[in-house]
Amino acid sequence: MPLRPLGLGDVLAGAFTVFRRNPRVLLLWSLLLSGVLGLLATLASTFGQRALQGRLTSAVDAGGSGAEDVVAGSVTLFVVLSVGLPFLAYLGRAFLVAPVAADTGQRILGRRASFRGLWALLAGRRWPVLAWILLQLAAGLVLGAVFVSIAVGMVVGLAAGRAGVGGYVGAFFLFALGALVLIVWLGTRFAFTVPTIALEGRSVFSAAAQSWRLTRGAFWRTFGIVLLVQVAFGIAGSIASIPLTFGTALAVGAFDPLGQTGTAGGVGAGAVVAVVLGALLSIAVQCVTDVLSASVLTFLAVDRRIRTEALDQRIASHLETGEPTDPFAPAPAAPRAPWPGRPGPGQQWPTQQQWPGQSQQQWPGQQQWPGGS
Repeated sequence: MPLRPLGLGDVLAGAFTVFRRNPRVLLLWSLLLSGVLGLLATLASTFGQRALQGRLTSAVDAGGSGAEDVVAGSVTLFVVLSVGLPFLAYLGRAFLVAPVAADTGQRILGRRASFRGLWALLAGRRWPVLAWILLQLAAGLVLGAVFVSIAVGMVVGLAAGRAGVGGYVGAFFLFALGALVLIVWLGTRFAFTVPTIALEGRSVFSAAAQSWRLTRGAFWRTFGIVLLVQVAFGIAGSIASIPLTFGTALAVGAFDPLGQTGTAGGVGAGAVVAVVLGALLSIAVQCVTDVLSASVLTFLAVDRRIRTEALDQRIASHLETGEPTDPFAPAPAAPRAPWPGRPGPGQQWPTQQQWPGQSQQQWPGQQQWPGGS
């Protein structure tokens, strides 16, 4: 990583380099935290819902005194499959940001972390990450309850005023738009909370406050880069699933051309093959994009600390002299000499030797990183 303010190219190149230098460890983390739970959620929701629908239909048709109990149990199981497993998968994907951020920090310092090494680096930081995720979910429930209350109030008010259909549609459109803007704004302002916990070891509320400070004056840049990365990875995932669509159709035709195999269980062999293959490829792509997205988020947080806390100078000092011991530790905003002017089109940033306060010599391991001098 070049020790200067990072551009979009630096952030993306850094994320792909981190993944390329340590893919086995990062993919193992991603597979355990999001892949397995995501696969279980997909399979359970697909086959479980189909079986539950058949059970509900049979209970309603049969009637009798036990039909209500069957329906209640089926509905409960449906909620668990539809909400519980995806909820656990979301927790895993959200927690994945922490080990990826820790590995990214080690790679910036020229080190390579193992699976156990990343777990050790997160000692004392795992519970704050989990607490932040649960706090987000609680805040989401509160906001959802507020939005529902406002929506009900709008319906009652419009009904009392005998508004037309256009009034209802316009009011709900504006309300939904306002809710979306609020969610995006809060999500962007607190986007660096988990990387901050993983790198700096802050508490939950201190990390949230740090994220709020880092995104001050950089909201649109942060939002734009995160949105661009998510859209690009989403398109890449869609492209990767195109060959599977044809392969799945061929598998269904080969294993179960009439869709009759295994119908006693409500699921044909062809359907099993199609869903399992589709889920496996989807999870594989998701594991890779989750790692890259988390690394991009970490580089954005590092960039903001370079711009506001002179983090690049502390990293350079650590690489040269070993001090400070942990360059990512919390630090106050540092006044510094202004950087040279932003390069124009077709120009490059000055080399690292031109930055004030940095040594002319080459730091250990720096030659391994693209963009380093």
